[in-house]
Amino acid sequence: MVLSMGAVLASVAIILIITHRSHQQVLPPVDFAGAVSLAQTQTQLPIEVPTPLPSGYVVTSARFEPESYGATGDMRWYLGYQTPGGQYVSLWQSTGPADRVVAGATDGASCDGSVVILKDTWQTCQNPNPLNRALVRVQGRITTVVSGTASFADLKAFAGTLQPPKK
Repeated sequence: MVLSMGAVLASVAIILIITHRSHQQVLPPVDFAGAVSLAQTQTQLPIEVPTPLPSGYVVTSARFEPESYGATGDMRWYLGYQTPGGQYVSLWQSTGPADRVVAGATDGASCDGSVVILKDTWQTCQNPNPLNRALVRVQGRITTVVSGTASFADLKAFAGTLQPPKK
């Protein structure tokens, strides 16, 4: 019986060694230069990018696409980042209807405050479930949303770096 139990335990150990997988998520960095170039040539949307990119931030996604919350012809510029602390920050700029874009980009967060960043007034929005904090700026037809799970301090610092990309 001891030999049988040893054989079973050895078999289980071998299976665990063979099937072990790391639980750490590895996000490959994204080169968003192509998406920036596409956005600049395909639309009059005055896109912005963080310049300089905050230290330790990793680009996880970059898209220039039709706005799903708008009418035909409305466009969206989207960048996603992971912070050094493992939190998420996104930049969403759109020509779609501001109320629909904000609801979609913030998971329906309530916007009840404001903050001034580099002379621009941004609304502050928060949704506790799922956790989403956001800063919203509406200028003419352009709605800009900086949102994510990062702290408001991180979102403000990120929003303060936004400027048009160099051509």
